[in-house]
Amino acid sequence: MMRDELAARILPVVLSNVTTHYPYHDAHLSTASDRPRDPAVAHPSFGNSYDWHSSVHSHWTGLQLVDHFSLHPLHEPGTLSQLAGAIIDHLSAKKLAVETAYLQSHRTYERPYGWAWAMRLATCARSLHDMADWIATSAIAWMTAMPEPVRHGVHSNTAFALGLMHDAARVLDFDDLKQTIETRARDWFANDRDWPEQWERSGHDFLSPGLAEADLMRRVLPRDAFVSWWNAFLPDLSSDARILAPVDVPDVLDGQIVHLHGLNLSRAGALARIATALDDADLVAAGRRLYAASADRAVDGDYLATHWLATFAWDAATNIDEAG
Repeated sequence: MMRDELAARILPVVLSNVTTHYPYHDAHLSTASDRPRDPAVAHPSFGNSYDWHSSVHSHWTGLQLVDHFSLHPLHEPGTLSQLAGAIIDHLSAKKLAVETAYLQSHRTYERPYGWAWAMRLATCARSLHDMADWIATSAIAWMTAMPEPVRHGVHSNTAFALGLMHDAARVLDFDDLKQTIETRARDWFANDRDWPEQWERSGHDFLSPGLAEADLMRRVLPRDAFVSWWNAFLPDLSSDARILAPVDVPDVLDGQIVHLHGLNLSRAGALARIATALDDADLVAAGRRLYAASADRAVDGDYLATHWLATFAWDAATNIDEAG
């Protein structure tokens, strides 16, 4: 199983991520009345892992590792204990109240990508309930106002965020959010045909716009309807299609270019999930090739890569394992 091999390798990486405060990149809108701010104070839970959204999903990955090692005990569990302790401290009710208040006073902060990961984290950390409830209400208002989806392959991609939120809404029983996502997904994507997969990728994508969209429609359509949609969306998809091929990453020390390792991994996870819906072994094989091309960078790369790639490697490995 890929997860068994990966888990021990990324464990110290994830611990380092959630306990490293600087460097930190924060997209904070300042007003004339603002005083100089320390992000570790402004974000007592998620002022680590280089940026807010990476911290959120690093905590999610950490909880996945804690669960994994509860079934596969380590011979030397010290690192796991440190990780569990850091997560428990960061996800305390007091610290999360500060984080939630920040979101409420900066209403577009980390929308939609950070919101989506926070919703996913809330599915396995009950202390995020208040934050998730605020995000769910805000996300419904945002989707209702959005005239069109954002289709490029970075943080503002609409389909990727809606996919994570849809998964979380099912677990958390946020029925209004789930229904709104399904309605908007059909409005925006149901009639898409002949996706120009040869146009992917942009220079620093870490998401595939086409596969993110397909992965969302897999969630919201009945299986037979999704099969028909997929066949119209990517007709005549060949094994050497650009969208299935690992991407070369010429400069791993450039924080934008290294996004392309994330593209390999996010494509791998999406393909494995789509393959399960389609019962398509060739797509699983493509996902394995993409995973193999970039998984090592989640462990051995520069901090500009490791602070976030571990999550995407874990997600890909999990879904490939489950696809068989």
